Amino acid sequence: MRTEQSQSPLVHYLRQPSATSVGDLLAEAITFHSPVTDYHGRADVAHLFAAIANVLRDVKVERALLTSGGVTTFLTARVEQEAISGVLDERVDAIGEVVEATLLLRPYSALRIAIGHMQTLLSNDPLPSAR
Repeated sequence: MRTEQSQSPLVHYLRQPSATSVGDLLAEAITFHSPVTDYHGRADVAHLFAAIANVLRDVKVERALLTSGGVTTFLTARVEQEAISGVLDERVDAIGEVVEATLLLRPYSALRIAIGHMQTLLSNDPLPSAR
């Protein structure tokens, strides 16, 4: 394992969401783990991750640990005026698409604000599999 400042695919998207489509970064059968539930499939995960990117501001990479199968990124961001820190763990396939990801954010107060904003966004446009 080595430390490097290169960005993971999803962190790159979080920092520049308009630069690419998040769906282009994901494998068709991706699994996204969150503290609430697991999401499966490119459409649902892309939709959810777009909502996350819409809520997080000033995303900064503090450290990235590269492994043979992916990258673990320690990051900081803002949700409204609250500082938040997190860990994004990604596993990628041979062509660089994310096949599995886990995002953990803290502190709880900022996470509650973020989830509230995301629920509002998603209630106006529900996940594709719920349509």
